[in-house]
Amino acid sequence: MSNDTGTAAVPATNFTRDELTALWNRAYEGYFVPIAFDRPRFDRHLRRGDVDLALSRVIAVDGVACGISLAGLRQDRAYLAGFGIASTHRRQGLARQLIEAQTAAFSAARIDRAFLEVIEQNPARVLYRQAGFEELRTLDVLEWAFEARATGVGHTLASEELTAVHAACSAVSRPTWRRELSTVRDALTHEGAIALGVRRGAAVTGYAVMAPAGDAQGTLFDAAAIDEAAAHDLLDALAAARPGTRWRLVDEPARSPLSNAATARGASTVIRQIEMAWPLPSGNNASSLT
Repeated sequence: MSNDTGTAAVPATNFTRDELTALWNRAYEGYFVPIAFDRPRFDRHLRRGDVDLALSRVIAVDGVACGISLAGLRQDRAYLAGFGIASTHRRQGLARQLIEAQTAAFSAARIDRAFLEVIEQNPARVLYRQAGFEELRTLDVLEWAFEARATGVGHTLASEELTAVHAACSAVSRPTWRRELSTVRDALTHEGAIALGVRRGAAVTGYAVMAPAGDAQGTLFDAAAIDEAAAHDLLDALAAARPGTRWRLVDEPARSPLSNAATARGASTVIRQIEMAWPLPSGNNASSLT
């Protein structure tokens, strides 16, 4: 694109994966939390988010790529899996042009709904609202290190058990894109993750999908429970499975059973995000999407 002049937003398929990785890192320079990717981590991000590069957009000025918008696609739903402008080109109105190009691509693809998460204090919230996104709910990044309050015994879940309990918990508190079942299964397949469950009688009432033993950060790819009692059982099972671990769970909806149980036991909210949707479905209100 070196011979191009002016500003253009084009499909991300016009660029190589290496070029997109470099652009991602430029776009996230100085961000609230560090999100620098090497090529394998960038590829992992694309895979786990079901990113469609033909639907995604890159904005270029005089042939120089300076902004990226990655769009995940699942049937008729989309997800903004990354959005940013390189520091060398910020405050020039390019972010507005890029988000408008991305929503135009959503419309052309007949996307029914698109989601994103934005850190609470990020000024981009205004940009997204102006582009037609509606704020739906608060999501927290929770961290905790508890001792078990009771003897909690977790059980490794079979695939069909995980599918069933994920569906049951999703009916109570809708998961974000990064915690939908397809993403969770990707963690099991590609990350060596382990699915731990707790039961009440014969029924599985809560689950956690955790990084394999040896993960120093206590990463939880997903976790949920059907009610607060089951959430406490799950927290006890995690404490018993890996004593002393400081767990970290991303995208937990505020006031979910697990959030309530973890917060009551002293979990910390280290980052707060806002989930937004474009456009809000006609005939519905935001509460129908929580």
